[in-house]
Amino acid sequence: MTPRFKLMWFLCFLLSASLNGWAFEEGNPSNRETLWQEFMKQGKQHREQRRLADAEKNYLAAVGAAQQFGSGDSRVAASLNALATTYHEQGRYTDAELAYRKARAIWETALGPENENVAICLNNLARLYQDRGQFVQAEPLLKRALAIEEKLFGAGHLEQTKSLDYLGDLYSAQGLYTQAETLYRQSLAIREKALKPDDPQLAISLHSLAQLYFRLGQYTEAETFHRRALLIRSRALAATDPAVITGLTDLARVYREEGRFTEAESLNRKVIFLLEKSVGTEHPDLAPMLNNLADVCQAQRRYSEAEAFYRRALAMNEKFLGPDHLDTGKIIHGLGTLYFEQKNYGKAESLYRRALAIKEKSLGPNHPSVATTLNNLGQVFLLQHRYADAEPLFRRALEIREARLGKEHPDVATTLNDYASLLRSMNRKSEAKEMAVRASRILAKNRATKLGNQSVHVKTLMNASQKSR
Repeated sequence: MTPRFKLMWFLCFLLSASLNGWAFEEGNPSNRETLWQEFMKQGKQHREQRRLADAEKNYLAAVGAAQQFGSGDSRVAASLNALATTYHEQGRYTDAELAYRKARAIWETALGPENENVAICLNNLARLYQDRGQFVQAEPLLKRALAIEEKLFGAGHLEQTKSLDYLGDLYSAQGLYTQAETLYRQSLAIREKALKPDDPQLAISLHSLAQLYFRLGQYTEAETFHRRALLIRSRALAATDPAVITGLTDLARVYREEGRFTEAESLNRKVIFLLEKSVGTEHPDLAPMLNNLADVCQAQRRYSEAEAFYRRALAMNEKFLGPDHLDTGKIIHGLGTLYFEQKNYGKAESLYRRALAIKEKSLGPNHPSVATTLNNLGQVFLLQHRYADAEPLFRRALEIREARLGKEHPDVATTLNDYASLLRSMNRKSEAKEMAVRASRILAKNRATKLGNQSVHVKTLMNASQKSR
């Protein structure tokens, strides 16, 4: 248990004691329920507004209020589950895991191990493990949640679709695209059978399939499913609803990858306009949208504009989420790549090192996202002929990706190709050939031939550098 988590429980104990005295004085136990519900309501409102520090305070108060009913009361579990979700969004993964585990234990004791609330908590804990790259720990939890739902509601019930989506997301993150597609289509079939054709829940499955096809580089299919999902959401929800914003943003990503930069930029600017009109010009939800617009400008080599958008996004994240938040680290990584493409290797190295420190602190040393930054930092050293510095980074990136994603994942091929470039530069041609052949075999076998995770193609940059000499 972390010191911060111990402090949280101590504060909950103190709050519970003071609230218990207040309720006793009021002489009406229903006041306790009203107070607890009010704390939960305020926490939800603050979470939706992205005021996560305020939401944390509300949910801590809710835990304290719920403990007046007894430490094993189901309301304590509900409060802890909501608190854990807030910690998760804050990037405080250790605290989130502890709170999820406490919530699950209380629900299992109070309601039994095959209760709907237990399934919800299992899904939440599995999503946390997925975000930390702990895929092996996540899978059995999702399968257990599915089994609970099937026993409670029957096979093919609408209640199972969220768990099917989550398991599909887990497989997709590991490059198990066939398994992911099967689950997404199963979820879609259930929703199509149970819901009207314009129900927003249907758009969830359509969006999942669109994201899968995007990962596979099948942009025509991705666009088709994104448009279907966006049409449903636009008709049923407000223009600034998070689901609509997400749909517009992801469709813009498809356009960007297809080289349709004008359309991508137009959608990104539309999203920013809608958000600024809704929440103002200083809000944490704006940061990822500014980051997306920076990506589009960067793809067109409009580097000055891209840098301005990256820095505005970075300033917002540092203000609202903190300088060490994972989302802050992602923007820092993107800014590093911007400098890398401009051959400003000194700034690129500094930013990649900062992003690496944030990721390792938030995700642990063996997360696939850590491997991405290691790989890119290795490229910085390679292009500066700092071969001794580059090799251990490529080796570590390869080890992480093979262990976490599997030896046939396309991101493994990315590192193999970059490592091969290094070995050729070091005149270790036999080793280089072996790695390059293996990379080609992976890409030929895998449907996803797109080298992902914002990894720069070092061979292209090296060739360009040679031509410019």
